[in-house]
Amino acid sequence: MLRITLNDNQRQELRDMGRHAIGRDSERAHFVLMSDQGMSPVEIGRVMGYSASRVRAWLERYREGGAAGLNDQPRSGRPLNEPHLTDVLETQASQPPTVYGYLQSVWTVGLLLLHLSMRYSVASSDSGLRRAFKAIRFSWHRPKLSPAHRPDPDRAVKEARLETVLADGAATVIAADECDVCLLAIVRAMWQRVKTQLRLPTPGQNAKLGIFGGLNVRTGQWDFTLSARKRSADFIAFLTVLLTRYATGVIYVIVDNASIHHSAATLKWLLTHPRVQLVYLPTYSGHQLNPVEKVWWQLKRHIAANRNFKSLDELQLVIRACLLSFSPDALLQLTQSDVTRKARLALVPPA
Repeated sequence: MLRITLNDNQRQELRDMGRHAIGRDSERAHFVLMSDQGMSPVEIGRVMGYSASRVRAWLERYREGGAAGLNDQPRSGRPLNEPHLTDVLETQASQPPTVYGYLQSVWTVGLLLLHLSMRYSVASSDSGLRRAFKAIRFSWHRPKLSPAHRPDPDRAVKEARLETVLADGAATVIAADECDVCLLAIVRAMWQRVKTQLRLPTPGQNAKLGIFGGLNVRTGQWDFTLSARKRSADFIAFLTVLLTRYATGVIYVIVDNASIHHSAATLKWLLTHPRVQLVYLPTYSGHQLNPVEKVWWQLKRHIAANRNFKSLDELQLVIRACLLSFSPDALLQLTQSDVTRKARLALVPPA
């Protein structure tokens, strides 16, 4: 007669499995515990409603693999009725229906079933096609709009200029940018109780604050100003802050191609303050080459996600508190990129 003898640890492990495992795994744990109590496979099968041979097989599985041997093995599921369905589906679904002469611009399950049946004699059911989509890692979700990006004719010149600036280890290099933060919350996913949805009351009238920020890509020093609008005068006021912060030497300020960076007022101010030199990034490259974008992302994630503000005064206090809490080391870690790495590699050590 096959009998399993357990020690205290094994007995406790199987008791826990019998309490917490689901369905058949729990029953199999009881098979072993009952065998440990002296019951034969025939007696266990009579009590549990299984054949003696089935009980004996699971006792053997436990003897060979322990408690893990009682678990069901992963199943591959029912095979597809049409063995070539996934290959054909991936080829067809990768192109819009208009390529094949249909008026519809988006594939639906019904249209694909008809298309595959008529053109390739590949038959499937609605559920079979959905399983095939899952197998080729396709899912139903929305695309996103992408604005047309005209190439910047001066891209090579601007990139060469940026490389020269980053290689100047004796100069101050500031990555600068602007952003807006509104009274209205930025809606983000969050943990919520099932079948409930948090309601965010909108302010009676939305308003916003503009932020001008600059990161020293070598030291992590952060400077910023707040303003009701983002005009040339506000940008010049921010440049004046940088001029005061860094009293000597050239200050390179990396900026995008916003109109306030090229305005007549800004260019006139730069002529009278030659220590400040703007370094323009290629068009549409701000998200890749300007590390300050990551600071704005972190700021809005911290203070504005699913949170409304009652007034601009409250918003200003929260922005200041958040930006002042960022340490230079934390900012350098947050904004790691090719720009910051190259700037730091070229840094001239103090004498």
